[in-house]
Amino acid sequence: MTAYTETRRGFTARPHKDQIKLAMSFYRLTNAELALRAKVAPSTIGNILGTKRDTCNPETAAKIAQALGMGTERLFTLEQIDYAN
Repeated sequence: MTAYTETRRGFTARPHKDQIKLAMSFYRLTNAELALRAKVAPSTIGNILGTKRDTCNPETAAKIAQALGMGTERLFTLEQIDYAN
């Protein structure tokens, strides 16, 4: 598995929304509280967990996973971007 601790140009992270929501429920975190811990905008969390976004950048994925105390690969799948399509 690839750790997402550095810039990953040409890659995107696909969230496992149910796993993120389960972790948030376990820690009793709201979207806003997770955003504060992850140092991202609350709308970013809402967009990732809602229907607006199916992916995010790997750096954001790493911040969210770290804020939840979990490995990034447990909460996100790293995918290479196919710019040809």
